[in-house]
Amino acid sequence: MADYKHGAYGVIQAVGSRVADESQGAIVYVGTAPVHNLEGGANNVNVPIVVNNIAEARKYFSYSDEWDKYTLCEAMHVHLENKGVGPLVFINVLDPTKAAHKKGTKVTASKTPENGRITIPSGQDVIIDTVVIKTTDQTPVTKVKGTDYAIAYNIEKKSVVITELTTGALGSAALSVEYYEIDATGVTPADVIGASDGLGTNTGIFAIKNVYQLTGYIPAYLGCPGFSSVPAVHAAMYQNSVKVNGHWDVYLFVDLPLMNGQTALTLDTIKTYKDGNGYTKENETVFFPLAQGTDGNIYHLSVLAAANFQELLLAQDGIPYKTASNTDCAIIENLYMGVANVGKVYDDSLINEKLNKNGIASAAFVGGRWAIWGCHSADYDQSNGDQINVAETNRMMLYYISNDFQHRRTPDVDKPMTANDLQTIIAEEQTRIDALLNIGALTRGVVSLNADAQARSDIMNGDYSFLFDITTTPLAKSLTAIVNWTDEGFVTYFESVGD
Repeated sequence: MADYKHGAYGVIQAVGSRVADESQGAIVYVGTAPVHNLEGGANNVNVPIVVNNIAEARKYFSYSDEWDKYTLCEAMHVHLENKGVGPLVFINVLDPTKAAHKKGTKVTASKTPENGRITIPSGQDVIIDTVVIKTTDQTPVTKVKGTDYAIAYNIEKKSVVITELTTGALGSAALSVEYYEIDATGVTPADVIGASDGLGTNTGIFAIKNVYQLTGYIPAYLGCPGFSSVPAVHAAMYQNSVKVNGHWDVYLFVDLPLMNGQTALTLDTIKTYKDGNGYTKENETVFFPLAQGTDGNIYHLSVLAAANFQELLLAQDGIPYKTASNTDCAIIENLYMGVANVGKVYDDSLINEKLNKNGIASAAFVGGRWAIWGCHSADYDQSNGDQINVAETNRMMLYYISNDFQHRRTPDVDKPMTANDLQTIIAEEQTRIDALLNIGALTRGVVSLNADAQARSDIMNGDYSFLFDITTTPLAKSLTAIVNWTDEGFVTYFESVGD
């Protein structure tokens, strides 16, 4: 029963710090996955698919430790296995039905069933959907999948297993097993870039246009490990990062290459390459070089950083006000710049001077552990740093507020907008901004109706705009201890000696 009240009362209540129950912003990865290992794997080509854990990733995309061929598998391992964070949206461009993505010669092998089972060892390249099983007599009979046998790929053993569904369905005599093999090296940057006909058919990176409609997630972050170091792919990433679907602003995680043609890039030459090839966008963080893992794998720093960043997002209701820079990355053993540079030691002062001050993020051994190191956006360098590009989180926060407003406010469109409705929207948005202030994501945030002369004219046509005056919380780029010698301590010293 409610308390009995008679009179006027006041209640003081702090603004809650929780802004959203679940973030709608997703990290999207475009690349290659071994979908040929799956029945119907060709259905998962150029289609954005949400995966929440490694089991779902293997269900839709299979898995391979050949990350140079299957670039999405690195992201699967780092996010879903190593860090245990998700969800992710994957867009695979490897197409088992495309002639350029498979070997031209059919493989034919004679296999004798054992205990109702046929095994194809080293079957990681077998395109499951092309397997045909026939008897070897003068009038061959083709066995029927789903009736006579089932087929599956064993990720751990890297073998294809064919199992009869009823006793004796495969017989005991030798059978002819035919299939095609995948050629993942046939995937080109053009496949990754993809295209759009402007009428709803989108492939490759352009399929980011399909993410919101097919998954419900805002494509807030984009990575293409293994391909973003190709300038043409990078250009397509940027092209598809500005107002996706006319709404969403996307932040990019990008790698710079180790090689420029036949020439190895170095800490001294990478800035010139970066600037000369357009890796200077305001909405990206670029990384150099790669990382040698403690497990023997070579990692893209963009993936390691994105996974650490996603871990922060999950702890912060999806609000991107904390950078991945200076977050632990225990999987790193050393930086990797190719086999010719193995054994070198790169201290943080070298990373700061050669990379960070030129708008290039990396990793460094600091504070007694390996960490992602560098928080500037790619348009930053020491000569043109500004209040926004000095920290990637500044741009991310602006994008977050804009994207979040559009996602939430769509239901208000095409409804009558009274003066009270306007005040309600302003109050609700201010409450959300106040919550961001309360958790330290912003230092200032004021929401108001844009009511200048042009805006008033727009309002007459039903176009309302709201001003969000925002100041993000600055990051501590450096902390300096100024240690001075003073002889004042001797006064106390001699006084104590004289007692």
